[in-house]
Amino acid sequence: AASRGQVRNVTTAEFPKLLSEGWIVLDVRPPAEIEKAKLKNAVEIPLFVPDESSSLSTLIKKSTAFGMGGWWLGGTHMIPNTDFLANVQASIPDKEQAKVIVVCQKGLRSLSACEQLVRIGYKTIAWVNGGLDTARPGQVETVNNVDVRMGGVGGLSEVLGWTEVQQENGGGFAGGYQNILKAFAVILALDLVWFIWTILNP
Repeated sequence: AASRGQVRNVTTAEFPKLLSEGWIVLDVRPPAEIEKAKLKNAVEIPLFVPDESSSLSTLIKKSTAFGMGGWWLGGTHMIPNTDFLANVQASIPDKEQAKVIVVCQKGLRSLSACEQLVRIGYKTIAWVNGGLDTARPGQVETVNNVDVRMGGVGGLSEVLGWTEVQQENGGGFAGGYQNILKAFAVILALDLVWFIWTILNP
């Protein structure tokens, strides 16, 4: 355990034990990620929210985010949630006694959130190193038992089912890229058979 006022580093394997000890889960993922894999009994306050502005600079940032991988992984240009700290204090008012595990999909946003919470006086804070993407089935409870790693899936990779979690669960377009490759192999084999047949039977 860490000293009070320091950020403790935990894993998703520790989740059940920590929850049984009365830790509160603070989910700082944006709404789109929470929708895909909603945690049971978590306080949901996004650290970043989608930029809804339609200014020229925002449109440039959105197109850059899309071009830098948003088309494949999903996501959009985000901005800090200016109400984050106020909303946390309203939802978890006891800074002295509350024990808070901050989670996000990859671990970076939650660490940033922890630093902010320690700065305003929260004494017992933890973050999940590597985020919810490191969870194995059953470690982190979700509504409808959805694999919590699905929260980070998006874009064209989600449509095609080419993400690791979809492959493990047998999801995605045509069952994922392996099935698509198998289908191509069958087509090529049939094409080869047809080619040989036409040579042998002029």
